[in-house]
Amino acid sequence: MTSRLAVAVAAVVAFATVVSAGGCRRDGCVGGDDGSCVPPSACGALPYQCDGQQGLLLKTQLGAADLPQRPDSKARATAGDFLLENDLVRVVLAAPSHPSELAPTGGGIIDLAPKTGGAVDQINAIYQAAGLLPRDAVHYDRFQEIGSPGEGFVGVVFRGHLEADSRVTVVTRYELRPCEPGVRVRSDLYNGASDPNTLYLADGLFWGDNGALPFVPGVGLGFRAPSLDLKHVADAWREGPFVAARTQAPPDAAYAVVPCDRAQSAGFNDPTLSAAGVPLATTLPGDGLHLERFIIAVPGPGLSPAVGEALQVRAKVHGETPPVTVSGRVVAAGQPFDGKSGRAASLLFYEPAFGPDPDDPARRKPWSEVVPGADGTFSLWLPADRSYRVQPFAFGLPAGPATSFIVARGPAEIGDLTLPAAAHLMATVTTTPGQPQAPGAAVYSELVVVPAAPTAGGDTPSLYGQFAGCNPMLGPPHGASPACNRAVSEDGNFNLLIPAPGHYYIYATRGPFATLDRADITIGPGEEVRVGLVVQSLSMLPAGVFSGDFHVHGAASYDSSIPDDDRVRSFLASGVDLVVATDHDVVTSYSSVLDAMGAADRLVVISGTEQTPNIPWFVVPGEDLPKTLGHFNFWPLTPDLTQPRSGAPWAELREPGQMMDDMEARFIGGGVRQLNHPLADSKLGRDQGFLRAIGYDPRTPIVPGASFAADVLLRTPGAVHRNIDWDAQEVMTGASPANWLHYRALWFSLLSQGIVRAGTANSDTHSLSLEQVGYPRNLVVHDPKDPEAAVLDVERFDEDVRRGHMVGTTGPVLDVSIIDDAGQEHRPGLEPIPLLSGPAQISMTITFAPWIPVTELRVIVNGVTHHIDITSDLPMQIDHLGTAALSTHTRQLSLSQFLPAPPYNGDAWLVVEAGIELDDPVDRDGDGLPDLSDDDTIRLSDPTLADYHAVVPGAWPVAFTNPFLLDLDGGGWQAPGLP
Repeated sequence: MTSRLAVAVAAVVAFATVVSAGGCRRDGCVGGDDGSCVPPSACGALPYQCDGQQGLLLKTQLGAADLPQRPDSKARATAGDFLLENDLVRVVLAAPSHPSELAPTGGGIIDLAPKTGGAVDQINAIYQAAGLLPRDAVHYDRFQEIGSPGEGFVGVVFRGHLEADSRVTVVTRYELRPCEPGVRVRSDLYNGASDPNTLYLADGLFWGDNGALPFVPGVGLGFRAPSLDLKHVADAWREGPFVAARTQAPPDAAYAVVPCDRAQSAGFNDPTLSAAGVPLATTLPGDGLHLERFIIAVPGPGLSPAVGEALQVRAKVHGETPPVTVSGRVVAAGQPFDGKSGRAASLLFYEPAFGPDPDDPARRKPWSEVVPGADGTFSLWLPADRSYRVQPFAFGLPAGPATSFIVARGPAEIGDLTLPAAAHLMATVTTTPGQPQAPGAAVYSELVVVPAAPTAGGDTPSLYGQFAGCNPMLGPPHGASPACNRAVSEDGNFNLLIPAPGHYYIYATRGPFATLDRADITIGPGEEVRVGLVVQSLSMLPAGVFSGDFHVHGAASYDSSIPDDDRVRSFLASGVDLVVATDHDVVTSYSSVLDAMGAADRLVVISGTEQTPNIPWFVVPGEDLPKTLGHFNFWPLTPDLTQPRSGAPWAELREPGQMMDDMEARFIGGGVRQLNHPLADSKLGRDQGFLRAIGYDPRTPIVPGASFAADVLLRTPGAVHRNIDWDAQEVMTGASPANWLHYRALWFSLLSQGIVRAGTANSDTHSLSLEQVGYPRNLVVHDPKDPEAAVLDVERFDEDVRRGHMVGTTGPVLDVSIIDDAGQEHRPGLEPIPLLSGPAQISMTITFAPWIPVTELRVIVNGVTHHIDITSDLPMQIDHLGTAALSTHTRQLSLSQFLPAPPYNGDAWLVVEAGIELDDPVDRDGDGLPDLSDDDTIRLSDPTLADYHAVVPGAWPVAFTNPFLLDLDGGGWQAPGLP
């Protein structure tokens, strides 16, 4: 997998260890693959004892009948794949013809789930790395079944070679035995080329940013790791006795990879990606490498189940002293402290126990982490004959002093560890003042807990230094409710543990088209407080308008782990009418969850996907490393479990036009192609924004020969579509005002050039905490005169999206029309409007909930902004927690005052915005993209935004229309051109 990282050879050679041919063993296939060789069984010194076959099963080339109808969210098994199973673990290997994630073919692990403890698959992918350059990717093209239950094992052997050199062969054997909580794996590599190769044989573990949190024992390591820079991989290179990982969301699972044929594995560790294998080596012609490992999957919660199993494997395989059990109890105010699956309490165990600064994260060597049970007790395995310290954590912060203890070679009992008592918050959200909610009634709502005053100094809550930014941290930020400082409910009832003592504001919200309520509480350790909150729906949307979020992620995405039921509760609590399920590289649907909740009539879900290339390959002049070409959403699609990725094409090594071609036959009816976050930064070598990746400057024209980027955009790389042939592009992605200004400037640039695309506004939400569903969202407008306008028809809805019949918003509702001299009303869209003569009028109505501030309207014509202050229309005092919308603020003005003076030099496009005051943005750094002014930055910290920011941190209250294309001279609409 690291072969995908495109690191320069010179950087590798600088720290490679040269190994002579005489140092290589030639058993199995390390001397070359003759088509019949089979690597020996891995981890031969590892005995597990049990009676009988213990459910040992091999299913090869799975058929449709073998696939579960409602698989785990991350399950990727499909027809043609291979299933290895015993009573403890389920392993699915991708067929060679099924590439997945970063792997160019199958042959890797795509599902790995414990079968006990209620755990589910929480692995994205584990596959082999065979180098640090793209050409060194392992390409498997053949397979061989081995073993049978009667022989005491089942397995599959995959045969292949490096992507660009068939002379370098790779053969990998997967083997499952009875009673074993993991799979034995051995890979043999042979350099049959005539030249030396710097090769790295390893497993790539693709965690995907926000899922399982990886861990490597080592000084200054544990859950922490050196920053991974693709140009300086050596700086992140470490060795360790195993790699382990804990999940953030239930049903919990824990994983570990233990080397069997060497004492330490070498590689790097990152929340996105870990690599663990042999040391880097210059492999001479005729040399071979092999790697043996045991890959473990056990039920959680926390890390300790996997670490304990890994330590016992090492004792058996490497002759280390067997680990010992360490037990104790966590108490608060003399009572057992329930760890709540790691949401409220956990314990980190590390060395050294004594000496200077033993608690300094840079000096300590973490070994494991454990979550107390419901009765406060805990037990874990640790290496024998050592001294340790244990640091209790609660709500993401150290809780109480660390304790030192010594273990010998027998079980150790360390007694009680005392934590401050948590507080207990019980909240009820209802929808009608003075009336209790009917038992069993659905009140989908979200609760947000915010400190009443900023925290002065001290540490920021995090998961052991990862995923900081939540205050308070009621649970892992990418996990189940409560996550970060938020929780969701389907009946309006919340029962939460919160840090104490504390002074908090407790907010209840049901989206921007409802009121907001807030309670002010001060609570001490062990205390209980009950609050009642009322959130009423507001009639704000005009007839024929439906709100939708076209960019959302759940647990099926490699970078998300929120459980599907909480994901659906968050959709329903946000008040959206429709979501497009756009998980990365897989087609998903939430229909079974909606049906189970009895909420299928409350929300329309359209199945789609976000095509997300992860393999850098595209060369851009002047760039050191190759690129990926951004992210694109496609819908509507139909999930098909019998196809890889449930029907999503493999997105790698494709230009956008080719991705569009790939999707054409998969659409249901007319499809929608959306350019996502076009200027987003790259992340670990993965370019998330297409136009940033190719270096497009919005000040330059998109015409042949104008620039490299222009030529890429206008190219037809496949059969039909050009790279620029998307239907819609995100003008807002998430709530960042800085990103909005950038994407808006790009959209305006394209409009001025006559490249007219619908503008959308989407949350790109992955969790409860980082982004909020429906902030922003799209208000899709169907013709209100249509007798069927009140019914949400998906095909008609998508047609309105393609035609730009919509408004994007982070809360306000904006209704704008242009009324020509004949009295005909025109709404935003991509159809030109003829305005030949007469006094055309522009009518603008803004409606917003009392907790969402709005102070001005903006009319933008060909990039020039006209500001209209509406503060004089507003009450002097606004009660943010009031129960009535501030509605029907209407302005009807002569259109001519906003248009360029005749004779017209080209026609015009017009966009209307409403929100808080915004300065005309200025490009401060000369990159062609506008930036927030100092005054705008000050406005973001204005106290009047505090309640709004509690719900949508850092957002800018704004709504924008799609363009009006004004044909001013009657000759057909012509773009005005770039300034």
